Amino acid sequence: MDPYKVLGVSEDANKDQLKKAYRKLAAQHHPDKGGDEDKFKEANEAYSILSDDQKRQQYHEMKNGPQSNMGDMGGFGDIFNAFSGFGFDPFSELFGQRTQSGRQEAEKHTADKDIVFNLKISLDNIKKGSIKNINFQRNVICTDCSGEGGEGRRACPTCGGAGIEMIRPNAFVVQQIACRTCGGAGHGFTELCSNCHGRGFHRIEQSVQVEIKEKK
Repeated sequence: MDPYKVLGVSEDANKDQLKKAYRKLAAQHHPDKGGDEDKFKEANEAYSILSDDQKRQQYHEMKNGPQSNMGDMGGFGDIFNAFSGFGFDPFSELFGQRTQSGRQEAEKHTADKDIVFNLKISLDNIKKGSIKNINFQRNVICTDCSGEGGEGRRACPTCGGAGIEMIRPNAFVVQQIACRTCGGAGHGFTELCSNCHGRGFHRIEQSVQVEIKEKK
């Protein structure tokens, strides 16, 4: 992936030009507005590289220097070029450093059908009958914010709502991680709910009594 081509700017573009080009593409392809999610993520990845001076320099070093010598690595250069445009890092896969995606949002309400107990009951208890009290936890929607998490919800300015960002630990590796600004949620609030602190739900503990009738 050439981040300059993705954003449609020249290699000498300044930060204001980069930001203007990114915002235009982000608005055009934002998934919440019916846009192309892949193009939105690609634009986000390109901007995350070029807007950071260190990442931008590393990209140029990889493009103009080390990458040209990748052929000496037994064909790994071709592998890297083939997959880099798809957000796949063959080196991290080989060494067990799998990429991370945005955080999966927790269910705000746990239905009864989704709560399953693994009861350990002896045959003797089944035959004689017994009563067991079971404690368990479940999620319930926050009533203060109706599950919204706060007021003034807006896309995270760092990841643009994708919940992920791209980092380049070195000139050869690009990694996808949960956004460090929003924690992978993809959004924030102008005012957090003081009750649930932005989660939109509470984790509560409940109990239920199970009665096993005596076998006759």
